[in-house]
Amino acid sequence: MFVDRIFLHVAGGKGGNGAVSFRREKYVPRGGPDGGRGGDGGNVIIRASSRLTSLYEASTLKVCRAPNGKPGGGSNRTGANGEDMYIEVPIGTQVLDNKTGNVLFDLDTDGKSVIAAHGGRGGRGNASFATSVNQAPRIAENGRKGEKRDIILELKSIGDVGIVGLPNAGKSTLLSALSRAKPLIAEYPFSTLEPNFGVVEHKGERVILVDIPGIIEGASRGAGLGIGFLRHVERTRFILHLVDVSPHAIQEPQEGFNSLRNELASYQSALIHKPFAVVATKMDVTGAEEGLARLRQGLPSRVPLFAVSVPTGRGIEELLDFLLHTVTKLPVISSVEKKGDAFVSHSGEKEEPALRLTSPFLERLIVEADKKGREAENYINQQLRESGFERYLGSLPVPCRVEISGISLNWDGKRLRFNHD
Repeated sequence: MFVDRIFLHVAGGKGGNGAVSFRREKYVPRGGPDGGRGGDGGNVIIRASSRLTSLYEASTLKVCRAPNGKPGGGSNRTGANGEDMYIEVPIGTQVLDNKTGNVLFDLDTDGKSVIAAHGGRGGRGNASFATSVNQAPRIAENGRKGEKRDIILELKSIGDVGIVGLPNAGKSTLLSALSRAKPLIAEYPFSTLEPNFGVVEHKGERVILVDIPGIIEGASRGAGLGIGFLRHVERTRFILHLVDVSPHAIQEPQEGFNSLRNELASYQSALIHKPFAVVATKMDVTGAEEGLARLRQGLPSRVPLFAVSVPTGRGIEELLDFLLHTVTKLPVISSVEKKGDAFVSHSGEKEEPALRLTSPFLERLIVEADKKGREAENYINQQLRESGFERYLGSLPVPCRVEISGISLNWDGKRLRFNHD
């Protein structure tokens, strides 16, 4: 079953309690306190995996609670930490806060993981409370409760080329012809009920295609299969608009093309600014040439137009050459994470990702830090730590170049440092 949006309640494990214990050995009549601290509770970690293509596996989870830490013991023994609980999701899954709808994390690469709920710290044992005044304390801390959070997991498929079209326009047929995919193909609308993926390997290049279920007028407002599948177009680098030019088409070719453009613009205006091409399908049907002529007449001359027929193979090789030549030169789509009131934009670089952080809090912080002179760097890190924002930095790759209000800094995994290059 294909699932691309689920709700989860996640909870980190409780920290173990600290121990109250005193050293008891032969010939040591007054052994001091030796109660150890409790172990930390386990974290709930969400990890992207190329093994999965749907959130179905995560949707079957009944409880998303990490194990608790074990209590401390005598002889300064620290309790065992609770094991981390891993939830595997497909690449392209976003983690949203259920209350605000803000995107907390974006798992856009294989193996990328994020702590969705931190485990509680273990409590200190009585050995930690010994002082020169109180040499035999009989107190210990209880472990802290783990973090709890209601989240939404939303899958936005990551592919190079998104194939969109009206129902029964031939998207699945074209996908099977261009790639090794074997989608369900039928002569009725909405035979595609979930995004299908195909891998094109042609002349030493490789491109991933995503077949988006049929779009009808009003899809951006929930009509037909609804708004759900339109999100899968967001991360594609290129869009193929498939238009049925045969006499049996649902709409006239030009009207069909306009419907697709309108629905993409209604859902997200940025989609109509993506590079695209138009593919006229079913050219083997009698009367399709007339439909192609009408479509060509209504399109701007700069828009690439391909006439294809899967049964006869017409136009397939030309379309493959065009896709490999064009798409491989396009930049990888940047992912955007929203953390509270802060946005983090990823550039898509692999070596040392450059991120731009913007929020009113961070902008004020840079202004105040500018007044601190040599202490600016320490001031920034102190404020990030005290505000709790530093924990978001912990999910970033190391090393990582960060830009705040035009100021370049480097994150080394522990603190931000000014970039003096």
